[in-house]
Amino acid sequence: MLVNFGTIRTFIFDINGTVMQWNSLNPYMDKLISTLKKRNKKVYYVTDNCVLTRAQMAEKLTKLGLKTQEKDIISSGYVAADYFESKGIDKVYVAGERGLVSELGEKGIRVSEDADHVILSIDRNFNYMKLKKIGDLAEKGAKLYMTGMNRNWYIDDEVYPAEMPIIDSVKKFTGKDIMLLGMPSSEMKAKLLEDIFLFPEDTLLIGDSISTNIKFGNSCGFRTGLVLTGESSENDLAGLSAEEKPTVVIRDLRNIIKNL
Repeated sequence: MLVNFGTIRTFIFDINGTVMQWNSLNPYMDKLISTLKKRNKKVYYVTDNCVLTRAQMAEKLTKLGLKTQEKDIISSGYVAADYFESKGIDKVYVAGERGLVSELGEKGIRVSEDADHVILSIDRNFNYMKLKKIGDLAEKGAKLYMTGMNRNWYIDDEVYPAEMPIIDSVKKFTGKDIMLLGMPSSEMKAKLLEDIFLFPEDTLLIGDSISTNIKFGNSCGFRTGLVLTGESSENDLAGLSAEEKPTVVIRDLRNIIKNL
């Protein structure tokens, strides 16, 4: 199916693997974002990466050439903090990094070694003893959450593990279910639709992962575009239902620019 890009009013971009490879923008992304803003299109970003806070991610994007404000970003760490606050949860055990801890802290949620709730995210210091600690807490009845279900974190020309290797190890060790708060969860959807005024039929979400970004966009009722700069390839589309597929495969961002 084709998309008339000129009729799209709101563009939402996944960040890692779609907009950038962490330290550099993907080809033509700066030109695309600049053109969208000149055409008075609304531009927002979504991400499951919680290594940075939303404010830090906005600063990073701005330094890479995409002027961005904190309010332009919906992150799963931000969603998790909002969710915990809404449930009256004021302490959690975190397998994650400073960005996530800071997002939680902004909502008054403190990190504790003795918590009834555990959140799992990218954690470059994850180790055997952290896994043991999570197992002990789960055995005592702690509920488990995850900020995303991405396998890969793209940094320059290298691929690093994202959340799923940690999630998989925790699932195998504890045997417990883990609640998703990132894409494509209903919690992420609710927060995005609460924070951003848009018309779903006039919105295009662009991402690199069929199982997270595209599934999320489809669940929101958006048009969806798959780029081939990250997680998924065109071969991954084989056997998918129409509801699971992106509206369009974007092989070259310049095609969007030409058709605005």
